[in-house]
This record gives sequence, C-alpha cells and structure tokens, in this order.
Amino acid sequence: MVNTISMSDEFGPTDDERGLSPQDRGLDAPEEMPIQLTEVEPIKNSFKHILKKEDLKEVVEPPLLTACEILYDKNIETKSSSANKDNVEQGFAYIYIDYDTLSPANQEIGKQIGEVEKRKDGGSNLKLKMPIDQSRPTAADVQKQAEEIANKFGKQPLKWGFFTITKAREEHGIEPDDESYGPESFTAIGLSYNPDN
Repeated sequence: MVNTISMSDEFGPTDDERGLSPQDRGLDAPEEMPIQLTEVEPIKNSFKHILKKEDLKEVVEPPLLTACEILYDKNIETKSSSANKDNVEQGFAYIYIDYDTLSPANQEIGKQIGEVEKRKDGGSNLKLKMPIDQSRPTAADVQKQAEEIANKFGKQPLKWGFFTITKAREEHGIEPDDESYGPESFTAIGLSYNPDN
C-alpha cells in the first residue's frame, strides 16, 4: 500500500479549504456582476462629460465597464455603450467610440473589427458589437468579448476631452470672437481647457 500526501496535507490547508474569502487573503474582490444580462438594468441618465476614468462607472453598465476603462487608458473616447436586459432581444451589446479621434493605426484596426457610422454632426463613430447568445445571455460572456475587442487597439495620443476657446464657442452657438465667453465660462460646466489644441 502506497500512502500519498496531498499538497494541503504537507503544507497545511489552502485558503479555499480554510474558507477564506478574497478579502481575507488580502485580495480585492471584483465588483459583483449579474450572472444573466437580463438582470442588468439600463442606465437611463447616461450623458456625462468624462473627466476621469472613475466617471465611467456612472454611465457604463457593468458588463462593458472594464472594456471602456481599457479604451480610456489608451486615450480612446467611448461615445456610447449598452449591455443590459434590453440588448438581449436585439442580439448584441455595443460600444460606440469616436472614430475621428482615433490614430490612423487604430482607425485601421477599427475598420477590421467594427462598423464606421456617420453622426448627425458630420463626424464618425465606430460601432463595436458583442453578439449575445439569447439562449444563455450572460454578462460575463459580453464582458469577455468587449475586453478582447478593447485590447486589440493600441495606446494613442490624447485627442479628446478638452477644448479650445474657439471650438467651445462654436459648439455652443457663440460667435468665435465673442470675448464675453472665456475659458472659465466652459470650465464651469465641466469642460477641460487646452489652449494649445
């Protein structure tokens, strides 16, 4: 008869055998994610100027949050996203990114994996779609697909998230040379000013 010793017998019980949670082990537990996409409620008030990465949590639903954070870290602007119970019937979740502010290399990647669509303002968005298995619509599947797509893009120079005074005046219907509206008029509503771009 041969006696075998398991690793846990030789070195003591593992954390799992002792019932330690990730927090007890000194690890941060991931945010709780709903198992079924049908459990994810849509974010109704989803317009917000994103001034820092933490702001994404207020406008991006949990299955797409990590992908949008990856894009943010690569200086890629997310214009819109949706991964909630309403997307199950559509058959896909999506992320729209600003195609016009992508670097030439990222525009090429984008054309291979998404659809370029014109916006009403004359600019273009890139639509990235994550198919949803309607028989088993899990949030984790959508999250994994979105992260894989986001990781295909490279880091690029920042080309969004700030304004020049001329552009801010133009976008708000103010004459370009109207000095009564200076940078402070627009920073007060949450825009970031960059006089050089």
